[in-house]
Amino acid sequence: MQTAHIIGVVGGSGGVGASVLSAAIAIRAAQAGLRSVCLDGHRLGGGLDVTLGIEQERGVRWPDLAGARGRIDGAELLRRLPSVDGVGVLSFDRARDVLLASEIALDVLLALSGAADVVVVDLPSPDHQIFEVLAPSADAMVLLAGSGICDLAGASAIVGHLIDACPDVWLCLRTSGKGGHFADTVAGALDLPLLAVVREEPSLATDLLHGIPPGSSAKGALAAAGDAVLAQCAAGSRRDAS
Repeated sequence: MQTAHIIGVVGGSGGVGASVLSAAIAIRAAQAGLRSVCLDGHRLGGGLDVTLGIEQERGVRWPDLAGARGRIDGAELLRRLPSVDGVGVLSFDRARDVLLASEIALDVLLALSGAADVVVVDLPSPDHQIFEVLAPSADAMVLLAGSGICDLAGASAIVGHLIDACPDVWLCLRTSGKGGHFADTVAGALDLPLLAVVREEPSLATDLLHGIPPGSSAKGALAAAGDAVLAQCAAGSRRDAS
């Protein structure tokens, strides 16, 4: 059986932009010719469909799968997901707050991993049930940390939990453009290899407002970070299931 590379993305603190980075990684994977899926792990968040500008698109959301029974057909599910620029998106629904059984969430992830090349999971913090359920299936995990004092304190509080769930953990550091010089110091303090410095993009807010997916432009910092994550964590190909 061939399965996708599963990449988990976790924000070191709230509002650091982990959902945006998750979307950018998935978009860059699709632009590289890979079958790409992005999964939303934030039940009460704004929604990856909003981040990717497809909240009005019809298609399956997590609440539609809450009553699933038996084997899930990953290829059929992927076909029924709303998509943008070649990325299938499984998000929550702000109008329907439904608790998912752990086994269903895991079955969905594994089913989609059999139908795609890359699955990017926008994970919540480790104290959430969805993290406990989905994180152990990740082949690699990316911690996106902000450069402020509180941001770094939050990242240091959860980094051990990420390593316990997945031994292959990488750091991306988000900065305003002035903090990149101490990225290596942050990586050393967190004891994680540094993968990318993600400088803020002035056009991001406008792009999101107009439904332009993060990472669409190859010239941006998000695109560069997404490409770096894929080069390190996915290597552009599916892998054999063990």
